[in-house]
This record gives sequence, C-alpha cells and structure tokens, in this order.
Amino acid sequence: MTKIQRSRKPVSSFRISAEGTRQLKVLAQSMGRSESNVIEIAIDRIYREEIRFGCRLVHEAENKYNTEENKDEK
Repeated sequence: MTKIQRSRKPVSSFRISAEGTRQLKVLAQSMGRSESNVIEIAIDRIYREEIRFGCRLVHEAENKYNTEENKDEK
C-alpha cells in the first residue's frame, strides 16, 4: 500500500493572467519544483527585498506592512 502525503498548508486561490500562468509553468518546470513552491519562493524573495532595502517595514505585532521613509537616505 502506498502512502499518500497530504499537505497541512491552507488552500489559496488566485487569478493571474495567461502570461503569468505561462511564466509560472516555465519556472516550475525549469526549477524542478511545484507551481505552488515557485510562488512561495517568489513571495519570499520579494518580501526579503522589501525588508532589505527598507522600503517597507513589517509591524511585528500585527504582521502588516507599513510604508515608512528610509531614514538612512536623508
């Protein structure tokens, strides 16, 4: 008997353009990953870039984005 793995992640659904769908399929195939994993990687990279460049800060208590000026640029 084969063992079936079930994800414990919540299910989300999004509407993206035909071009976005095509790009997602190409990335998933070239990276050897699932489409959902490619989306997670993309979101993580964008998130880290936003934090790194100080364009947006995450409000720790609420986990929401707050836009603030980068104080180092003044």
